[in-house]
Amino acid sequence: MKVKDVMSAQIVTVSPSDTAQSAARLMLETDVGALPVEVPGVGAIVGIITDRDIVLSVLARGLSTSTTIAEFMTVSPEVCNEQDDTDAVADRMRERGVRRLVVVNADHRVVGIVSLVDLSSDEPEKEKWQ
Repeated sequence: MKVKDVMSAQIVTVSPSDTAQSAARLMLETDVGALPVEVPGVGAIVGIITDRDIVLSVLARGLSTSTTIAEFMTVSPEVCNEQDDTDAVADRMRERGVRRLVVVNADHRVVGIVSLVDLSSDEPEKEKWQ
């Protein structure tokens, strides 16, 4: 099975200059827990942020909600291609200890996010996460 068959389609991204608050609002509006960080006008993925990043890196440290995403994002996130095999992607995620990967197409444009939950529903009879 291919990643494109199980991923969550997502075309919503944020810019490194956006704020933690604007990212949190966007997450609420779009009902997602992670957003790829993209250079505006270029399309290059330079990072990723999660709802957990906002809580632990901004709020728990007493930083302002106007803190820019560039200050707390995960730089150079792991990505995979929409045509990649789900088993290979699951193995890579386990090896690197990540729960989500940004999914790109052949043109390196963001087309979604794949999570451990997406991959575990691929073959529920397998005990992939042990």
